[in-house]
Amino acid sequence: MQTNKYILGVYDNPDKIYSTTKKLINKGYKVDDVYSPFAIHGMDRLLGIKRSNLTVAAFLFAMTGLTLAVTFQVYVSKIDWPMIIGGKPNLHIPTYIPITFELSILFTAFGMVTCFFIVNRMFWGKNADIIDPRVTDDLFVVSIQIQENKTDIQALNQILVENGALEVRERIKD
Repeated sequence: MQTNKYILGVYDNPDKIYSTTKKLINKGYKVDDVYSPFAIHGMDRLLGIKRSNLTVAAFLFAMTGLTLAVTFQVYVSKIDWPMIIGGKPNLHIPTYIPITFELSILFTAFGMVTCFFIVNRMFWGKNADIIDPRVTDDLFVVSIQIQENKTDIQALNQILVENGALEVRERIKD
């Protein structure tokens, strides 16, 4: 059975939280996450977070937009409504480039926004579970999962305080 208890260490400096997180991981503690108002260089590698597949998703959305743009333009200009304008042929590919480019960008943008909301579970009507409201402004929080009968809470608290924590507290996550 997995516990939902966490010890939170609140810091005011990104360098302190980085070095504390490194020490905690080296001592064998399970660092759940680090919350900060901006990205901390190297923290993702330290926590073992893998590279995102967003580039693949962006490429697929762009190719969908490109395919639909070219298909629609070829259908309209060659099959459905062929017209000769200024002596140009019905199927004149260079004239398709601007619309194809714009539709590729449009599909990529809407697709990435949709992926962002799905991956981060940000659905309409769902309230955000912010671990500490001060994280959105100027503080940093490291969250360490407590394993029942395995985690020495006193030693953990001491490590956090010795490394400059402004506040150490326990929290139960849903």
